[in-house]
Amino acid sequence: MPPLLSEGPRPPAPGLRARAGTFFIATWPGRVVAVALAAWLLDGLVSLGGWALPDAIGTSARVVLWLFAVWLAWRGFRWVSDRLLWRIRTKLIVSYLFIALVPVVLLSLFMGVAIVLLLGLTASRVVTGEIDRAGDVLRSTARSALAGLPAADGDAARALPARLVSAREVHPDVSWTLLRGGRVAASSGDAPRVLPPWWKGPGFAGLVRLHPEAKLSAEALRAGWEEGGSALILDAPADAAFYADLERRTGIHVLQRSEMGAEPLGEAERTGMVHLSRRPRIVIEEDGQRLSATARSGLMFVALPEKTNWTTGEKSAFDGMPLAFQYDPRALVRRLSPIQLPRDASGRSVPDLLIYAMGILGLVFAVMYGVALVLGLLLARSITRGVHALSVGTQKLRQGDFDHQIRIRSRDQLGELAESFNLMSRGIRQLMLEQGEKERLEEELRIARQIQMSLLPAQGVAGPPGLRVAALCLPAAEVGGDYYDLLPLGETRMGVLVADVSGKGTSAALYMAELKGLVLSLSRIYESPAKLLSEANRILAAHMDSRSFVTMTYAVVDTATRKMRYARAGHNPLIHFQARTGLTRVLTPAGLGLGLDSGDRFDEILEEDEVPLDPGDFFLFFTDGLSEAMNPGAELFGEGRLRRILEDSGRLTSEELKERILEEVRRFVGDADPHDDMTLVVLKVVPEDRPA
Repeated sequence: MPPLLSEGPRPPAPGLRARAGTFFIATWPGRVVAVALAAWLLDGLVSLGGWALPDAIGTSARVVLWLFAVWLAWRGFRWVSDRLLWRIRTKLIVSYLFIALVPVVLLSLFMGVAIVLLLGLTASRVVTGEIDRAGDVLRSTARSALAGLPAADGDAARALPARLVSAREVHPDVSWTLLRGGRVAASSGDAPRVLPPWWKGPGFAGLVRLHPEAKLSAEALRAGWEEGGSALILDAPADAAFYADLERRTGIHVLQRSEMGAEPLGEAERTGMVHLSRRPRIVIEEDGQRLSATARSGLMFVALPEKTNWTTGEKSAFDGMPLAFQYDPRALVRRLSPIQLPRDASGRSVPDLLIYAMGILGLVFAVMYGVALVLGLLLARSITRGVHALSVGTQKLRQGDFDHQIRIRSRDQLGELAESFNLMSRGIRQLMLEQGEKERLEEELRIARQIQMSLLPAQGVAGPPGLRVAALCLPAAEVGGDYYDLLPLGETRMGVLVADVSGKGTSAALYMAELKGLVLSLSRIYESPAKLLSEANRILAAHMDSRSFVTMTYAVVDTATRKMRYARAGHNPLIHFQARTGLTRVLTPAGLGLGLDSGDRFDEILEEDEVPLDPGDFFLFFTDGLSEAMNPGAELFGEGRLRRILEDSGRLTSEELKERILEEVRRFVGDADPHDDMTLVVLKVVPEDRPA
């Protein structure tokens, strides 16, 4: 039934391919872009042979293509925004969200990043401060051990271990060297045997790299003191035992190289950088290796303590590998808090309570902001609801829905406008009731055809990997009895069926709809095509009219095993084109039509067969409306012509073969009216991940 309020037919909008062709051919900017694209492709091709176009041409082409890409992205953004922001309600809500939500999100992100960086820098300062403190303690130990030491070298060597007991309690592997007059008077371990040329005295404390020439050199905490012509140098390895004491006092765990995974780097990957990823993970690229570690708990950061080159005396915080460590933010805040009171009855300290209080305040703020956001959205919705209702009502009228009534929510100008709209729509509905019965029936048949077509698979449905599918159904009348379906049974399996209900018109279409629901249910139960057809026959034969029956072919395609199992219930045969031989064959397993026999006769006749799926092979499923299409001379199109088309079209895609068959049938039929529905399904086997 045509709507009374119609804008008239609009000219069809040109397709994307037509608009692109017009742009690249009929406009100067498009021609420039086409020339730049051709120059860019030519440059890529000649570079394969070791040649290159002049730099001016290549650079100009890339600049033009970049400008075209920016323009294309802008047009795409405008196209999306025009469709998403068409409604006033959407525009108002989006603007409200930008004003109210985006600043809060950005501020929250900024505060989060700032807090994480501040905590990381604080923890880094704690680590370097603890290292400096340990160095000062070790230097004080060297000074006190050197004071009053016996003059005899032997007595001094025997007295030093007792004087260094306190240092060994903290650094069990401490080594030392006693120098007198520039010579080694006594030593233990690998401590240096001479003072470096840059030594000014009287004391030194700090981290030194044991092997400065190596990027990933081991490090030690070295302290020394010189007094009265004697000097004592102490060395404590900066190893796991050293940093274990630091972790005990600060709760910060310094990662050792043994805790970090290592992998070699290629030349192009060597950047010598430290990466802090979004996850609690750190990556250090140094000396041709990538060292990475993931935090077991808490956050990760790096410290850059100052290190001394013992040979030259140069000090640098960036020499060697940085110290990667992980820490618990709450534990760090607790240790740094100036208020250290006893824990309450629940076991929480004052810093814990402060953290929980801040969390509760943040939650209260989030709830209040959420309530304000919801109230603002409700207010925006109340403002635009009336306009939106009128817009929807107008669209309904344009679509011919004259029963639509707008709900009147207020007694203002929008309410009066909505009431006038309702009066107008009721008046138009009364006029529509005067339409003739013929027009109504034609509309019902048109809707029935749309419903029937919607029961068929959508065009362009993708099959499993290694298979390309093309299908078509053309009813001879408004509604017909032909039916095909493509049933996904898994990632590599698909059910394919073609059926023909006897007769045409509404009754055949109803049987077809019933068959679709039946097959959809049975395909989830039976993997065997023969068993599915047997059960479908048992159900249909119980209540189908004795003058009606259904012919059907059902196949299960499995691209994983490269096989297709199929069975035929009195339907037209399948035509199989073998790419290996270039010939076709007809697959005709025995079978009886559905609904013709309700006993065991159907199961006795029915056969199931299997065929391999070889690349390049075609399988054609069709109904008799295709093979029995007649020209004005009453000559049938025939299966022989179908086979010849397949044998001549081995290199076509499934979609191209479908169009070729349809073109040949139309050319053969000419102006003759179709006498039966025409349905076909084309399967082409292709290598996986390659287009047909």
